[in-house]
Amino acid sequence: MKKVFNIIFLLFFLSTTGCGFTPILVKSNYNFSYIIEKSTGSDRVNSNINQRLKTLKGNEKTYSISLNSKESKTILSKDSKGDPSILEIVINLTYIIKDNGKIIVNKSLTQRSTYNNISDKFELEKYEEILVGNLTMNLAQDIISSTLAISNDN
Repeated sequence: MKKVFNIIFLLFFLSTTGCGFTPILVKSNYNFSYIIEKSTGSDRVNSNINQRLKTLKGNEKTYSISLNSKESKTILSKDSKGDPSILEIVINLTYIIKDNGKIIVNKSLTQRSTYNNISDKFELEKYEEILVGNLTMNLAQDIISSTLAISNDN
C-alpha cells in the first residue's frame, strides 16, 4: 500500500512540476500597483492590508483603493462558570478600486475565525494577532484577485 502511495505521489509531483504550474497569487510580477486613497475603520486591519498591497510594484497600471474595515470579537460559548470558552473574530471589509477616478470594483467581504479561549491573556492576544494577520492576508488576496480579473478583461 505504501509503495502504491509513493508511486502516485511521485507521478503527481512530476506532473505538476513538469507543466509549469504556479498558483496565481504566488507570481511576484503583477502589472499593477495600488495607491491607498483612504482607509477607515480598524487600524490593525487596514495596516495589515496596506502592507500587503504595497508590496505590489507593477508599473503598467496604478489603481487607487479605499478601505473601510470593521473588526469584532464575539463570545460564542461559555463554560459552566460563565467564562468565555469559544470566541470568534469577524472582519468586514468594504473596498472600492478606482481607475482614473472611475469605480471599477465596489465589493464587501467578510472573513471569520473561531477559536478556543486561552487563560493566559498575553498568549491570547498573540494568538488573536496571528488570526487577524491570516484573515487580512486572505482579504488582501481577494482584493488582488478582483483586480486581476478586471485587468485581464481589459
